Amino acid sequence: MQKIINILVVVLLGVTLYYTIYVDYKRSRTMKELTTSGIELQGHKNMIDEEYRRLSLKFEGRGKHMQRMQENIKNLGSRLTVITDSLGNKIEETNYLLSQVEELLREDIRRVESDVRALSDEMTTYKRRTNRSILDMQDALSTLEDDLKALQEKVEPEEE
Repeated sequence: MQKIINILVVVLLGVTLYYTIYVDYKRSRTMKELTTSGIELQGHKNMIDEEYRRLSLKFEGRGKHMQRMQENIKNLGSRLTVITDSLGNKIEETNYLLSQVEELLREDIRRVESDVRALSDEMTTYKRRTNRSILDMQDALSTLEDDLKALQEKVEPEEE
């Protein structure tokens, strides 16, 4: 039994020695590599966090610009609505004034047409009167010429 215990102690010491020398060495070397890699990855993580923070700030800034732009668009839309309503009212007023002017012009044109017709009638009457007067004068002139010839024949008899 003593031999078995000695063999077990030797095996246990061998396993402990194997673990201490080989396995623990590998473990400590791996831990050093992991620590080095962790430090390197921590640097990368810090750099990524900084880039993420910068991007977030950019997006926040752009978001503020977008909000301002949306507010400006809303303001412009409401101003455009007011201007459109005002313009619509002005167009209605202008159409009303144009219809009034059109009616006045039609009345003036009717009056002018009536005056032109009256003047045309007067001209026709004047023309007829003038033609009659000319005909009367031609008749009177013809009569005077005949009378003058008759007188000349009486005063100066024709030489035979």
